[in-house]
Amino acid sequence: MAGESAGKNCGDCDGKIAGKSQRKVGLVYDETMCKHDTPDGEVHVECPDRIRVIWEKLQLSGVTQRCMVLGGTKAEDKHLKLVHTKKHVNLVKNISTKQKDSRRDKIASQLDSIYLSKGSSEAAYLAVGSVVEVAEKVAKGELDSGFAIVRPPGHHAEADEARGFCLFNNVAVAASYLLNQRPDLGIKKILIVDWDIHHGNGTQKMFWKDPRVLVFSVHRHDHGSFYPSGDDGDYNMVGEGPGEGFNVNVPWEQGGCGDADYLAAWDHILIPVAKEFNPEFILVSAGFDAAIGDPLGGCCVTPYGYSVMLKKLMEFAQGKIVLALEGGYNLESMAKSSLACVQVLLKEKPTQCSSGAFPLESTWRVIKAVRKRLCAYWPSLADKLSSKLINQKTRTPVGNLSSCLPSSTVSGARTEGPNLTVRPSLESSYLLPHSHLSVAKKRKAPASGSTSSYRFSEMEDVMVEKVLPSFHEELKGMEFDDRIAFGKESSLKAILMFEHIAQENRELRYKCSAASEALMASNENLKNLNAERNSADALHRREVEELKSLLAARDGELEASRKELKAKKKELETKEKARLMLVRIREDELCGLRAKIESLVQERDEAVVKAERLDKELQDDRLRNRVGNGSHESNEDMDSDKFEPMSQEFNEDTDSEDVESLEDFKKTWERIKENWITSIKNLKQAGVLATIASGITNQYQVYRRWERQGNLLGWELEVAAEKYHKLRALLGKVGQSNVYPSVEVYEKSWNDVLASHRPPVVTREDASSQTVTVSSKRRNRKRVRRNDS
Repeated sequence: MAGESAGKNCGDCDGKIAGKSQRKVGLVYDETMCKHDTPDGEVHVECPDRIRVIWEKLQLSGVTQRCMVLGGTKAEDKHLKLVHTKKHVNLVKNISTKQKDSRRDKIASQLDSIYLSKGSSEAAYLAVGSVVEVAEKVAKGELDSGFAIVRPPGHHAEADEARGFCLFNNVAVAASYLLNQRPDLGIKKILIVDWDIHHGNGTQKMFWKDPRVLVFSVHRHDHGSFYPSGDDGDYNMVGEGPGEGFNVNVPWEQGGCGDADYLAAWDHILIPVAKEFNPEFILVSAGFDAAIGDPLGGCCVTPYGYSVMLKKLMEFAQGKIVLALEGGYNLESMAKSSLACVQVLLKEKPTQCSSGAFPLESTWRVIKAVRKRLCAYWPSLADKLSSKLINQKTRTPVGNLSSCLPSSTVSGARTEGPNLTVRPSLESSYLLPHSHLSVAKKRKAPASGSTSSYRFSEMEDVMVEKVLPSFHEELKGMEFDDRIAFGKESSLKAILMFEHIAQENRELRYKCSAASEALMASNENLKNLNAERNSADALHRREVEELKSLLAARDGELEASRKELKAKKKELETKEKARLMLVRIREDELCGLRAKIESLVQERDEAVVKAERLDKELQDDRLRNRVGNGSHESNEDMDSDKFEPMSQEFNEDTDSEDVESLEDFKKTWERIKENWITSIKNLKQAGVLATIASGITNQYQVYRRWERQGNLLGWELEVAAEKYHKLRALLGKVGQSNVYPSVEVYEKSWNDVLASHRPPVVTREDASSQTVTVSSKRRNRKRVRRNDS
């Protein structure tokens, strides 16, 4: 095991065995672990004097001269991280540095029953390292067994949290080190026995799924109300996965358990299971807070009881046992119990005494429940306990308890007889179910050697009222020797009677105390329930008010939204009505326009027919006149503008040198006539197209204007544009020079049609052509009338 001793060597016997002994027992003690103390000097039950009084007791008894004394050794981080998280290791490591001075108290206040000081880190590292060192030496065979007198304790510390006075889990680190870091030592199965009055919750969790470690814990549970509280210490917590069945909890239902109760658990649970498990190494979380007079435990195990429990464990693993100090807060009881255990390790006979005649009724109830729960994993527990055994009333071995207790314990008691058996009283100070190990309250620890005095007033009353009168009557007339023999016999009977009365009184007090505790717990629960109900009612009322306000606000929002939607709906209906009215008006206008366009088209067709008829008549008259007169000078009377193409062709033909006779003239005239007729037809077709183009053009412009004003649908404009572009393409083929004069003729009529609906659109800026066209027509009509005359 690496590391150096950081503490003071204890005497000149460090590492040496002064004296002869058949067994090599190692003792670990280091004064440096006393640096872990309350930061403000406050009196606390977990104080440095705990390990000091143990060491002084061992030195005064001389057992240190027969053991190998070892100084403390610091643990390594890699060994701590076998069971603890890196974050937790770093927290404890740095908690005593100067950087943490201002935060140390705050960190401690956030933890469960923990105080921290400048020496806490060093003490915690020494405690773990010392247990690991002595365990390694025992596993190697350098020592037969060992006892690590260390603090702070460890069995409450979990992987990521310090709890219940514990910073690191000393025993768990040592077990994990032997199994995982030193497989060469051949340790494959380890039994951890925790007889501290509090459940070792941290050790249980660290080996919850590990079948290599059998964790046995006997502790006060009080149905989950005793520290560390909850269901972790219940007998139903047997492990999980591969570790199922390898976690054994024996939870006492009440305080007051003594030697007989613990030895019953040993004989009927632990020893049978240990025989089946057959461990190769044993680690004991040796807490002595179940001892007589402990301010937290409320039980009455004697040093003799601890020695018997340890002696029974020595039968396993070839005696390879290491004890690590856990709890214990009555200094004198703890010191004497520690001495008794060391004497067992040295195979010396400790002082015999006992605190109880037989187990409590609740003890048998717990033992039967544990055996029933675990018999599926350990067949040796399947057999039922006989009713004769459970109802047994015989006394356990009894001696003079005054040698096991502090001197003040028996003050006021009658100690004339050498075989007087002292029974512990049931003081309320150690029958209360301590649900937490609070360090926030300033409470003073009992002074060294102080316990509650034992009361014998009831026994004295019985002696005075019943025993002494009959005793005097029988003494009359006896010889001195007979009186002596009779006195001894009567004394023995009286002692047995007193013991029986005291036992009955003890059980009655236990029952009364348990009933009182149950009643107090019920009252407290009722108070808590009432407080919770009141707070829940208040919270419920607040929630109801909040819901009402929210509903009112939501109703207001909904009403406003409803009004807004109604207004929008009304507005939309109005717009829809207006739109429908505009559509109807537009349809009416379009129908009127279509009718007018159709009438205009009909008039145009009639005009065209009339013009054709007039042109034909005019042509016939002119031909008839020109042929009858034989004159060709009538051409001068014709309108040069109207028949310009024909005149040009006629001139060209008449100038030809080939015309010599009338026949040639007739042929030329026929050709000219055909050309003129073709020109008239082309002109007539161009006029029709120009008329249509003019109407469509104006209609298209009107559509465009309506679209800009927002009164025209898109598809109507697309239809008009399509017609317009088709006509423009057709007119482009014929020639615009022959089209526009005719377009201008019909444009005014189209504008007149639109005048009632829209302002007229001027499509041609040059209006003079209309005048020219009209005047030309007038001249033509005049010439026709003149020719007819």
